[in-house]
Amino acid sequence: MANNDLNQIRIFVSVANLKSFTKAAEVLKIEKSTVSAKVSQLEQRLNIRLLQRTTRKVSLTEAGEQYLSYCLAALEQLDKGEQFINELSETPQGLLRVSIPQNMAEVLLKNVIPKFLKEHPKVQLEIIQTSKSPDLLTDNFDLAILFGDHDVVDSSFIFRKIHQSDWIIVASKEYLAAQPVIKDIEQLSSLDNIALLSEGENTYNILTPHITWQDKRVVFEPRFLINNMGNVIQAVKQHIGFAVVPKNMVLPHIKSGELVQLFDQVSLPSTAVYLVYPSRSGQPAKAKAFVEAMMEWSSI
Repeated sequence: MANNDLNQIRIFVSVANLKSFTKAAEVLKIEKSTVSAKVSQLEQRLNIRLLQRTTRKVSLTEAGEQYLSYCLAALEQLDKGEQFINELSETPQGLLRVSIPQNMAEVLLKNVIPKFLKEHPKVQLEIIQTSKSPDLLTDNFDLAILFGDHDVVDSSFIFRKIHQSDWIIVASKEYLAAQPVIKDIEQLSSLDNIALLSEGENTYNILTPHITWQDKRVVFEPRFLINNMGNVIQAVKQHIGFAVVPKNMVLPHIKSGELVQLFDQVSLPSTAVYLVYPSRSGQPAKAKAFVEAMMEWSSI
């Protein structure tokens, strides 16, 4: 239905309810001639007379009475729909689907999710952890959190950097106690490495298989490989070997003395963390609220 058709219907309903072209024009704040023309256009489009007009009064025909009931029901549903959309754009509510990398849930549960859900009780939050880059539109995600650069997201999408993840080398005290004293980074190649697997289309790729520092390239031969960073850290805590891990994920273990950072003078590449969503315009309130929560956390 074109906008003009809807305008014709609204004007017809106003005339029918007020039983006057003049009063309808006053209420709608338009010219009486416009009211008359729109009703005539509607009757011509439907090929039937809806109103009986005399110099003294306006009344509905039998067809007009029936059509009015349908118009009122339709306009009521349209008004409810507009009210619903307005509430979506103003009040965070409904299902919010967010795709995140594996191992990100622990960080969000500690820093973002409890406060977000408390502040927005009408939102149902669905977090999907995946090692693959999501297709936001096909998979019906409102937002996604991505590590590093990704070429799978539409260039029109919004990328907002929320974190810079530094990587460090860690091992447990117990594991190091059972090894020769480590003085040079090249000695790492002789130790047991725990590596993270990253899932590709049809295979897994080993992340951080080597370190290059001060013209020294230290290549690792992983002893244990797993596709979950939380489990990589757990393996380090179980004294299986050393690993290269995100600093923010192991800081509590380092502060408690459970894990030890090796070669803290070594500067390893860091990974940017991005919040990605389709567009700023027309974004529902629930998505805007989550973006604000993530940006608030990133500024701490």
